[in-house]
Amino acid sequence: MQVERRRRPIGPQRPIESRRQSSERPVQSRRQSTERRVPSRRPIQTRRPIDLLQKSLSILEIIWVNLRSSAWYLRLTDRAKIHATGVIQSRRRQSSQRPIESRRQSSQRPVQSRRRVRTKFSRLKYRNILCLIAGAIAFFWLVTMPFRTRRPPEPPVILTQQAVSPQETLSPPTIEPSENLAARQSEPTFSYNIKTPPNPVYSQELQEIVDESVKIATSKGLPAEPLSITLFDVSNSKTHTFAGYQNQTLRFPASVAKLFWMAAFYSAIEKGIITQRESAFKDDLEQMIRVSNNDAASRILDKITDTKSGDRLAGEELQTWLKKRTQINTFFQSAGYNDIRISTKNYPIYYLRQEGPIGRDLQLRGDASQPIRNQVTTDQAARLIYEIYTRQAVSSVASRKMAYLLTRDLDPKAWKNDPSNSIQGFLGESLPTNIYFGSKVGYTSTSRSEAAFVRTLDDRAIYILVVFADDPAYAKDETAFPAISRYVFDRLNARGPSTLQ
Repeated sequence: MQVERRRRPIGPQRPIESRRQSSERPVQSRRQSTERRVPSRRPIQTRRPIDLLQKSLSILEIIWVNLRSSAWYLRLTDRAKIHATGVIQSRRRQSSQRPIESRRQSSQRPVQSRRRVRTKFSRLKYRNILCLIAGAIAFFWLVTMPFRTRRPPEPPVILTQQAVSPQETLSPPTIEPSENLAARQSEPTFSYNIKTPPNPVYSQELQEIVDESVKIATSKGLPAEPLSITLFDVSNSKTHTFAGYQNQTLRFPASVAKLFWMAAFYSAIEKGIITQRESAFKDDLEQMIRVSNNDAASRILDKITDTKSGDRLAGEELQTWLKKRTQINTFFQSAGYNDIRISTKNYPIYYLRQEGPIGRDLQLRGDASQPIRNQVTTDQAARLIYEIYTRQAVSSVASRKMAYLLTRDLDPKAWKNDPSNSIQGFLGESLPTNIYFGSKVGYTSTSRSEAAFVRTLDDRAIYILVVFADDPAYAKDETAFPAISRYVFDRLNARGPSTLQ
């Protein structure tokens, strides 16, 4: 049989086609296959990023996908192509007497697996990728550093009672000179720095607001006897006014006692009584004030008084322990906080596995029939809040730190899903979200209490409101405190700054 020959065209030669006119589809060469081409294994040349800040995340995602899928993809596609070619050739051998000749002479050699050979260039490729990832992360970290270290807005400050023109503004607080700090550290006793209480003026107008607040509570069926209220109006820098209801009655403050422990802690730090760095107690301070965590408060109180909870003591050892623990009372009593008692811990304390006081803490409480509990008046809590926001408590710097810890976000998005929030059922729940609000709450199964500082952005209303309710009925009711708070806010905000001289 004669074979029909064609002229060889000029240029690259094509493989000789079989003259068999078969109805079957000829086997295509791997190069002419329509299957997806295997990507080149040349080292990836990193392009210069136009804007790493905007593209860093997308670059990292692409690189990660390539690292995960490239090796597996190449291996799987190679195996699939080899398997498909072998199946087609075996079927054609079975259906035809004459073996199918490849259109390429070189195809008689067995198909080899395209193994990935690790060369210097392949290793260099991954090094480049890792360097790019590390560089992008480092660059992103450096660029975003100013935003991550940005401090929250400065807590507002109360203007002290002096002749200050409305246009005059306070200069930023400065760090106390070292000689003043050294003088305070040399004081022989551990005591609060402000010996003279504030001297506000009694206001009949504020008294009417307080009396109406009491009526709000009684209208809900709540008793008035266990209720105490103090209202400080500090919107006028020339004259600060106050009013109250049973405001000098000592009551159980619950976790509002932690407000006083915070002030004593910063004093102990500045006097050198606590020799460790303040940063070592950062987490405990935030947990104690922001979350009202009893474990953190227990550790802070132990550090201030140099005591520890434990088994019962006797004799001189017990007296030494009691003297150390009760020095937290004398710290404030020597500064005019008469009869205040804040030496008892709040329970439960989980790291001690104590649901209530035991051992020496139980000895501190005295007679079981009439145990000694923490006792604070609403006037005393209002005074400490006042001294913090006038930058007098311990020092200007310490007061500012305490104000930061007391600051609360009233936006429901910030507290609605937090079961330990200090907003729901308390004074901040009913207030507008576009105001400054700082507070410390206290809550048990038998009491509800809170000391709060409120300031509107336009300074129409600047006041301190403290409410203690030592009764289980208030613990169960979540509407009285928000209702009282909203009423006080509406009255003072509608009135504007006080005009009393």
